Amino acid sequence: MAYQQGDTIQASDYNTFAGNVNTIIGTGSNDSGYGLSEIATINAGDTITAAQWNSLLSGLQKAANHQGTTLTNASNTVSQGGNILPLSNLEADITLITNNKLTADASNMATDTGVTSTRTTSWTATVQHVFTVTFANANAARFFFNSGGEIRFAGSRSGGSSTDQNTDWTNLLSNAGTVKFAEGATTYTGSGGTAAAVGFDDLTTSNQQIFTATGSGSYSANDWTIEAKADAAYGSATVITFYVYFKDDHAAQTGNYTGGGLGNAPNEGAGWTGADSVDGTLTSTITTLRADNASIVQVANPTFNTTTEVSA
Repeated sequence: MAYQQGDTIQASDYNTFAGNVNTIIGTGSNDSGYGLSEIATINAGDTITAAQWNSLLSGLQKAANHQGTTLTNASNTVSQGGNILPLSNLEADITLITNNKLTADASNMATDTGVTSTRTTSWTATVQHVFTVTFANANAARFFFNSGGEIRFAGSRSGGSSTDQNTDWTNLLSNAGTVKFAEGATTYTGSGGTAAAVGFDDLTTSNQQIFTATGSGSYSANDWTIEAKADAAYGSATVITFYVYFKDDHAAQTGNYTGGGLGNAPNEGAGWTGADSVDGTLTSTITTLRADNASIVQVANPTFNTTTEVSA
């Protein structure tokens, strides 16, 4: 029998609604599931109690509150002994939380610490910051990203010599802003970079580039590039390894000594190579954004471990 006014609400109707809500708030699968306690289903022929009906609406409302989704009917709870009235937009409300499942209201999220790596000695060529992000289990990883979690990257260079090379690296990293690795894609807040449509659900056990930003002008060969890989296929992965590369590929200027029309120079005709190092303080800062409302959705921060410092 259909779920409509005048008819008895069937266990199958209730269980369908509960199952759809559980897919979002409970364990779910793939990119669905926040890790909350699931709504209990009922047996065929059972009478739906006020507590059971309110449990369904409560689960629906929790998902909406976490997302910032506005619902039509979720506040229509019933008292013990009262009649459960048909909610005309109940199915539509469930569709709303399903469509918005990867959206999170900023007020329910918190920034947390990850790991930082710093270098204070000069460098050329490439330095890298390699680190792992470890979750308690595969579901914990999914819950983190499904609930709006992100791994965030920021780079900076300060101090040191007043050289064009240093200035370009300072500007490159500052202009790129913050890189955000999320469930379905990577984005960034700044300019001058390229973020890939690669998120947690796209990772394999091979490195994939998720972001790159390049220098400007004569230093356009320099780049800040981030790659990622998982320890297992999506749905089984518990560890993500990130590779943050600072690549100083700019070639130093070269030439030969000449007198410039004023006679022979010392070492006339000998070759020379200009300086091409980066100095000052280089910092790679990693943070997280995670669901952190204990009344709605709250997930644990993963564990971070640096395996290669930028100072190496």
